[in-house]
Amino acid sequence: MPVCSRCRYNATRMWKRYGPILLILLLAFGLRLAALTDLPPGLTHDEANHGREAIGILNGIWLFYFPLNYGSEPLYSYTVAGFMALLGEGLLALRLVNVMAGTAVIAAVYAWANRAFDRRVALVTAVLLALSFWPLATSREALRAGLLPLFMTLAVWFFWQLFNHRSSVIGHRSSVIGHWSLVIGFGVCVAVTLHIYLAARVAWLLFPLFLLYLLLVHRPHFWRMWRPTLAGLLLAALLVTPMFLYLERYPYALTRLDMLDRPLNDLRQGNLLPLARNVTGALLAFVWPGQGDQFLAYNLPGRPVFEAVTAAFFLVGVAVCLWRWRQPQAAFLLLWFGVGILPSLITGATANTTRNLAALPAVFILPAIGFWAVAGWAAARWPRTGWWVTAVALTVWLLWVGATTINDYFIRWGQSPEVRGAYQRNLVEALAYLDGQEINGPVLLSTVYPGPVHDPSIALVLAGDADFRWADARYALVMPDGKEILAIIPASTPLHPLFAAIAQPQQTIPLRPDDLDPSFTLVELAALEMGDWVTAVNLNDALTLRHVIWLAESVEPGGVAELLTIWQVQDPARVGPIVPPAFTTDVVMFTQVLGADGRPFAQRDSLEAPSWSWQRGDVILQIHALPIPADAAPGEYPAIIGVYDRASGVRLPVWNDANEPVDDKINAPPLVVHTP
Repeated sequence: MPVCSRCRYNATRMWKRYGPILLILLLAFGLRLAALTDLPPGLTHDEANHGREAIGILNGIWLFYFPLNYGSEPLYSYTVAGFMALLGEGLLALRLVNVMAGTAVIAAVYAWANRAFDRRVALVTAVLLALSFWPLATSREALRAGLLPLFMTLAVWFFWQLFNHRSSVIGHRSSVIGHWSLVIGFGVCVAVTLHIYLAARVAWLLFPLFLLYLLLVHRPHFWRMWRPTLAGLLLAALLVTPMFLYLERYPYALTRLDMLDRPLNDLRQGNLLPLARNVTGALLAFVWPGQGDQFLAYNLPGRPVFEAVTAAFFLVGVAVCLWRWRQPQAAFLLLWFGVGILPSLITGATANTTRNLAALPAVFILPAIGFWAVAGWAAARWPRTGWWVTAVALTVWLLWVGATTINDYFIRWGQSPEVRGAYQRNLVEALAYLDGQEINGPVLLSTVYPGPVHDPSIALVLAGDADFRWADARYALVMPDGKEILAIIPASTPLHPLFAAIAQPQQTIPLRPDDLDPSFTLVELAALEMGDWVTAVNLNDALTLRHVIWLAESVEPGGVAELLTIWQVQDPARVGPIVPPAFTTDVVMFTQVLGADGRPFAQRDSLEAPSWSWQRGDVILQIHALPIPADAAPGEYPAIIGVYDRASGVRLPVWNDANEPVDDKINAPPLVVHTP
């Protein structure tokens, strides 16, 4: 049957209305999804800890606020857990959350900009959000802050619907219901932002500040808006109160507020210079080359938010909004921008790519306004050619933005050796290598970051519950029951020469030669001759000291003395208390060389085979490297060793044969310092 002309008309009308934004969303989604599990080229510890939290949620560990990453709001990790329940645990589910949110925010910003300004501004803003470096990078990172632009924009959208709603005047039942639905949507979205990221603690100020503007400039609007705004903010406060009550009860869950202390303390003491320096740096980070975010995990160090052309339109957009400040939408946009970047105005440009995310939508509306202001001026000045020039200029500009982003993100940033190092590419490759091997039994992974909330979180996301032990092989090994074990030894943490004597290399896997960590080696560590050890000192029925010896008979002043201690785990649960943020044991081994006055003159407190992963029977080899002062007098010095809990400083007691505590330290062989 032929299609009726009315249907064709409606289809054409719908395509003209929605087709452009749908194409933009498709482009944005494709850029965000392309090579998602390969770029970024691994995982940062912050990203991996969100994955760890999500896996914990699936295993029944439900928290209102997560203590990892210096304190983490809950929404992102619970959302990731939902994606993992659908797609399986792993990197794809972890990253896909922000891909979806980063695409959805473009639609939300388009809807608001179309309502507050016009369709031309909305479409250019959408293309900029789809193609620009900052929103693209944010949408591909597995960080909770990536959800903030979406829900901040939704809060703004509900608020603006209230601003344009007339229900309180009309009084019809359906209109009143619609009015209060908008109030509830506004309040819920504000509350959601506070469950996403720390920067939202100030982002909600946008709305009372706009009310103040209305009171001063548009008083009738103020009298119409203050009640629904207050109601929405009170609803948000009610919804967020449980989280703050939780934080009051468990203060260890949030420690990152300390980053604000220093500049604010300087301000209270009348020292304005540090704050002025931070404000200047934060503002220049948008437009000035070399002044952008220096944190290479999230940005090309020093790259400003905008390349030169977009920066110029951004500045024009700011000027236009300042000129039109009596127009509510212009004033609101400027307030949104200012409040959204408030955290970086206090702390400076570093890490502003995450701290400024509440402002991201407003940031990209401003250059769109600037462009159309310039285009309007050109069309008025040259009416016959202005709009053709505008169309060509717009096309060239947006293509340039896209090309610059692709080059900067996918090539310059994504292939940088420093970025590959920051995203632990060596560990990612090692885990992939092990996944392709038939290995029975545990594997020791050597790393610079063996703590539970660092590289082990990456392994949990990428390899699940594989049987790994963790150590930094430059100073420590872990060997189950002292038996042979396979180990992955990256170039960055080579085996200590003592350990190399029991290692048999199996295969070296090269990575890129320009990587900061260009290879890793699979080695087999031979079983230990435990029968040769005669020492057996019991620490709390948790650890037994099996052997202790200085690696050299003596050391000269200014040298480094190395003490080898060998321990066997009896009961890992008795090693120390379970402490946040990882809720594992966290103990430290100490070694002290004592002077004639009984006070230590050489000391090392460390543990490169952290206790969180110990299992019963594990043998821990730890080398304590002690720098000896250059002015140390030749002689024989007593030495002591022991173990203490990092958080409390409480030492693990030494037990006698009757299981009674008799001391909190163990006497080691004396250290001999010889004449140079």
